[in-house]
Formats: sequence, structure tokens, C-alpha cells
Amino acid sequence: MIVKEIKKVLKPKFYYLLLILPLVISSGDCFAQTGKIRSGGIYTLKSKWSGKLLDVSNASIDNNASVDCWTDTKSDAERWKVTSIGNNTYILTNVASGKLLHINVTSTDSPKVDQYGGIVNNDVKWKIEKTENKLYHLISLGNPDFSLSLNSGVQDGAKVNLTRSSGGDAQKWYFQEATQHAFSSASIADKSFTAWYTKYGVDTAKGFWDKAEMMEIVLDALEVTKDVKYEAIFNTMYNNFIIHNKTDWMYNKYNDDITWAVLASVRGSILTGNKAYLEKGREQFDKMYARAFTNLYGGGLNWYETRTSKNACINGPAIVACCYLAQATGDKTYYDKAIALYTWSKLYLLNAATGKVNDNVDLDKRSQKLRVSDWSSTYNQGTYLAAAVMLYQYTKESSYLDEAKKIARYTKDNMYNGGVINNEDGGNDLPGFKGIFARYARIYAIEGKQDDLNEWLKLNAKAAYNNRNSEGIIQTKWGTRTSETKPGSAFGASTAVSLLINSLVLQL
Repeated sequence: MIVKEIKKVLKPKFYYLLLILPLVISSGDCFAQTGKIRSGGIYTLKSKWSGKLLDVSNASIDNNASVDCWTDTKSDAERWKVTSIGNNTYILTNVASGKLLHINVTSTDSPKVDQYGGIVNNDVKWKIEKTENKLYHLISLGNPDFSLSLNSGVQDGAKVNLTRSSGGDAQKWYFQEATQHAFSSASIADKSFTAWYTKYGVDTAKGFWDKAEMMEIVLDALEVTKDVKYEAIFNTMYNNFIIHNKTDWMYNKYNDDITWAVLASVRGSILTGNKAYLEKGREQFDKMYARAFTNLYGGGLNWYETRTSKNACINGPAIVACCYLAQATGDKTYYDKAIALYTWSKLYLLNAATGKVNDNVDLDKRSQKLRVSDWSSTYNQGTYLAAAVMLYQYTKESSYLDEAKKIARYTKDNMYNGGVINNEDGGNDLPGFKGIFARYARIYAIEGKQDDLNEWLKLNAKAAYNNRNSEGIIQTKWGTRTSETKPGSAFGASTAVSLLINSLVLQL
């Protein structure tokens, strides 16, 4: 049995979406020598001093990621599989990462405690000794005069290390067996949606483009799950949007804002059958396009009325809106507009060779020469990803799909090195960007029949879910644990909801 357990440690399984399946313990698992701790059991370790749980910081899956204590959020990063290897010695495997509780030996008196995978030596072995009722010390075999200790404070994120064994409360831990629930990914997405929707009162929240984008997330849930409850939610949100933002949106000088409301309207009509949504979307798009299109710089749409900047944040969504309008109305002139905007974008905004989407083109006031801002974001990468896929579907021209592949890979590999998306959190707009990318990554995967983003999206979904707070809220930095006291905005919290919903259709 011990040999089998060590093999499990040496070859941990990473369930990249959410590690949602229960761990099945066979009837042959041995029982530990220490009290009632069961070898092969899943436990939380609660500090007597702080009352918080032993946790891998920010649910990281990386070697040498630090270990801290955090409020109980039911995250797998706070759960540990305890395995006996004989002689009252154990290894502790983090459920979220599959890596072992490990000491990083230093020359100081307080060696760092982190996680590490792929080794079974004294640095990952622990003596677990009972001190009093349900309380234990963990003594490192790699440094046997020292015990696992929380002595850096009682706040969330307080780091755990080793200190010389003293028997104090900072070195005492409750082992509490954790119940493993067989939640499906669909139920997790629904729970996350409900936590977000309820916490922030999303249905009655004010706002323009952010509210429109959050309505689109509701449409994602309707499209993916086919659950009619989301149709009712969308209808409520749409009616409140009209109340707060009027029936004619041209008072708003931001052409991208109007386009997001158009997208919500047209998609809403396609998915619910409500023709009034389509009529409103078409009316407002035509008005916006008429004022935004100029021949300055050879074409394209202005971002803001009275300014000369032509941005990806308006041209990308407008291409997508044109495609949806063409599908909904049968009017192919919208496809003509989409193709023209996409072709123009390749002059300044979309680098078709690399897949990088630049932010904007404008006239430099000093030099009077064109200046291209090369900042890239998940928002712009996502909308151009969708644009390329939708135009490929319409034209069947392979160049569009080739460009979609490059856009997808540039986002994953160049912008994030295949890791967790953990930025775009400043101001009012940035926090909502990556939810847009998650939606259009689904379109790329399903309608473009491409799977090169799937594992990356699952990795992000797993990290985001394991970084939720105790209310189930996940803020926009998916690789950072969500605060218990300052969980941020509804818009920021919407991105992980989009990620979890839009990841449901990916093949596991």
C-alpha cells in the first residue's frame, strides 16, 4: 500500500478544469499510527492560533509556491491528502496542485515552507505528533528540531514557516477530514454565477458598456446550458438597461459602448426570439456606424466622437456585431461592412503575421504623422479572434482561420506564456476585459473547431475557482486569491463567471 501511495505522489494527476471529482479511497487503505488521521484521507489543517487553514498561496501549481493560512473558502488549495510512508512519517499532497508540503532549507533559523513536486526526500516528510485533543505538531524530517509554524500573524495570507519546536499555539494544527463533493463543472459554473449575480445585484445595477457586457455573460449561460432561467434574467437586465440608458443611445459619445449594447441586443434576439431586441440593436448600430465611419486613415471607425483615434476596442466589436446582424436579418451588406473593417484593421491594428492586436491608430499632434499604440489586451485579442472565425465561417477563406489561430496563440503564448491570466485589474474598464476573451475563445474552439486553447482555459478555470473567497466571489486576477473584505466590482467578478460558463463546452 505504501508503494502505491508513493507512486501516486510521484505521478500526481492534475485535473485542469477544477479538480471537481471526489477522491475515492479504497477499503484497503491503511490507517495512520497517529490518532484518527487516516492515510489516504483528505484533510484541512486549521491553525489553533489563527483559526485559518493551511493553504497554497493563490492556489498556485508552481514548484516553490509559498504556503500560507487563509479563511476557509472550500478551495482545493486548502485541502491536503495525508499519506503514511511508515514509522509515523507522512507526506502531505495539496489537492489543487498535486505537489507536496516541502521545506526549502536555508541558512536562517526559519526555513521557508512551500510546495514541491517530483521528489520524496526528507524535505517533504513530516512526523505528525498529537499534543492534545485533536491538535497536532508537524515536525520536519529535513530539520527535526523545527515544527510547522504560523508566527507571522493571523491575517489572511500570513506565511507559514518552520520555527524551533516550542509547543506553542502557533505550532498546533487541527486535522479536519474534508468531505469530497462530486460537483460537476456545470454546477460549479452555476454556483459561481449565482454568487456573483446575488452579491452585486447585477440585474438592477447601473452602467452602460459594463452592464451590456454582463448581459452578454447571461446570454453565454443561456447559449451554453439552454436553461431558460437565464432568459428570464436577461429580460430583466435588458429592461433595466433601457430604463437607465434610454431608448436612443446616441447621447453616448463612446462608439464602443453603443456597440456592446448592440451585441447584447442582437444576440439577445437570436437566443430568445424577441424581435424587439433585434430592431433596437439594428437601429442603434446603423446610427453609430453612420457617425463613426470616416475615410481618415483610409477607413475604420472612430472610437469617440470629436476625437481622431481609431481603436481596436470599437472596430473589433463592430465586426462581430456586423456578423451577428447579418445572421439575424439576412442582410449581407453587414458582412460587407465586416470584411471592409477587418481588411482596414490589418493596416494598423491587426498584425496578421503574428496575431498581435494593437490598441489604436491616431495622428501625433507634434509630428503630424500616424502613430500606432502597440498595447495589447484580452479584450481586443478576443474580439478580433471572434471576427476572424465568423468571417471564416461566412467566406470559407482559410486565411481568416489561419489568422484566428495566430491571434489565439499570441494571446496564450506571447502575452501570458501559457500561464494564468493575472492582470488587467486597474480602473473601471480593465477588470472586465478577460471575460470577453473567454467568450470568444469558446467560439474559436467550437465554431472554428480548434483545441489549442483548451488546456490553457482549463488551467485558468481551475486557478480562478480555487481562488474564490468564502462567498464564492472570484475577482478578475484569476491567479490571486479574492479578498474576504474587498472583493472588488461586479464587472471584475464577472470575468471568472464568463470563464467557467464558456469553458463548459470544452472537451475534458
